[in-house]
Amino acid sequence: MRRSALLVAFGLVGCGAPDRTAEDFAVDPQAAEAVVAACDARRETDDCEAARRGLADARRAARMRAYERAF
Repeated sequence: MRRSALLVAFGLVGCGAPDRTAEDFAVDPQAAEAVVAACDARRETDDCEAARRGLADARRAARMRAYERAF
């Protein structure tokens, strides 16, 4: 009984929402901005660093597109 309870518990933990990566946030900069704002307001989550990197990547890509259009 104890072993089956452990297996069920591990199964439930494994079914949780996966952590988002920087690439996920780079695709959705608005979500990244929301997470970064929450992190800056001291509501730290596991996504803080990934959101910051993703937002930086999205901004860098936007600058490059603007630069390419200028030439």
